[in-house]
Amino acid sequence: MSGARAETLRLESLAIGDELLDGRVLDSNTRNLGDTLSALGLELQGARTVPDDRALIISALQDAVARSDVIVTSGGLGPTSDDITGECIAEAAGVGMRFDEAAYQRMQAMFDVRGIPMPPSNRRQAVLPATSRTLENQKGTAPGFVTPFVVHGRTVEVWSFPGVPREYEHLRDDYLLPALKARLDGSKPQRLVRRTLRSLGLAESAIGDRLAALEHDNPDVRVQYRAAFPEIIVRLVLLAPADDPSAQKKVEARADALAVVAREAIGRSVFGAGDDPLEVRVLNALRRRGLTVAAAESCTGGLVQKRLTDVPGSSDVFRGGVIAYADDVKEGALGVRHELIVDHGAVSEEVAKAMAQGVRERLGASIAVATTGIAGPGGGSPDKPVGTTWFGVATARAAFAVHKKLPDFGRERVREMASATALRLLLETLEEDA
Repeated sequence: MSGARAETLRLESLAIGDELLDGRVLDSNTRNLGDTLSALGLELQGARTVPDDRALIISALQDAVARSDVIVTSGGLGPTSDDITGECIAEAAGVGMRFDEAAYQRMQAMFDVRGIPMPPSNRRQAVLPATSRTLENQKGTAPGFVTPFVVHGRTVEVWSFPGVPREYEHLRDDYLLPALKARLDGSKPQRLVRRTLRSLGLAESAIGDRLAALEHDNPDVRVQYRAAFPEIIVRLVLLAPADDPSAQKKVEARADALAVVAREAIGRSVFGAGDDPLEVRVLNALRRRGLTVAAAESCTGGLVQKRLTDVPGSSDVFRGGVIAYADDVKEGALGVRHELIVDHGAVSEEVAKAMAQGVRERLGASIAVATTGIAGPGGGSPDKPVGTTWFGVATARAAFAVHKKLPDFGRERVREMASATALRLLLETLEEDA
C-alpha cells in the first residue's frame, strides 16, 4: 500500500446489491468490518449501500475514491447478470477487463470435488479489472481482488469481496487486515478505547438528552447511539496512543469513569455494559449460579424461547417452554386454575404468576418466566388497551408478576418489546438473588 500516513488513513465501505435495500438481506459485513478495524485503531469514515445499478455503482465509487484511501466493496461478484461490481470498478478506473485463468481453474476444482459440472455462467467470476490483483477465495467460487486508482498523484485501493459473510470475513481477515496492519507499522497509530452500554425502555432522544452534559464536558469523546429495537446501544469512544502503554492505561481508566457517569445519567433503563445482548446475559447469569430456566408464553408466542435458543450452547441451562395461547391450554398444560381466568382475565397478575409457577414445576426448572398480554391490533379495551402485558416470574422461593403498558407500535413490535422485557426481568431477578 502507498499513499496517506496511517494516522490519516480514510476508509469507506460500499455494499452493493438490490437485496440489501429491499429488506431481503441485512448488511452484516459493514457492521463487522467496523468492529474489526477498531482492533487496529482504525474507523470507517463512511458507508454506503447501492443497488445493482451500473450508473449508481460507478458514481458511488468515484465519490469514495475522491475522498478516501481504502474502499472495501461487498457483493456483486456472483455468476449472474446482475453481478456487475467488477465491470463497474474497471469502468470507474478507466481500465479494461482480464481473464484470470488461475482463478477459473480453482473454481473448476471446487466443482470437481463436489462431483457436479460447473455452469458456464461461473466463468464470469474469473473476469476481473485489468489492473487488479487477485485474492484467492478458499471459501467460495468468486475471487476477491484489489484495484488501484491513481487520484491526483496518490494511490487509492479498492478491495472487492463477495457479499456472502463467511467469504467476506475470510478475505477481510486473511488479506485486508494484515495489509492495513503492515501500513500502520512504523507510524504512530492510535487505538480506539470503547465502552458500551445497553438500555431498554428509553427512547434514543431521551438518552441523548441525559448524556448532553457528558458530551459537552468531554468534547474529545465521541458518543455513538444505535437503535437496535427494542434496545438502544450507547458507545463511548476515546483515542489512546497505540504505542504508549502508560497513556493507554490512563485512557482506559477515564473510559471506565465516563461509563459510570453515563450509566448513572441514563438511569435504570441500562441493563448492562459490553457487547453481549440480553439473552446472552441471561444465559451467562444462569450458568454462574448453576440454575436452569423455562418459559410460558401467551402474547409473545415463543419469542422468549427463540431468543434464548438462538444462542449456541443454551441447552445447558434452558429446559424448555410452553406456548399457551388459548385459555384451556393455560389450564391444561400449565395448571392455571379456571377460576383465576374467569375472575381476573387471562391478562392479569394472577394468571401471569400462575403460568410461571406451572411451567417451572412441570419442566423442573430453577426459575421461570411467563408472558400474557394484548399485542393487538384488536383485543384491547379501555381497561386493558393494546400493549397491556403482565410478566410472571417464579423461583423455588416465591412467585411475582409485573405489569407493563408497552407502547402500541404495532403487533410485531409489541411482541418484541414484551420478549425483551421478559428477559430483562429474568436478569434482574437473577442478579437480585445473587
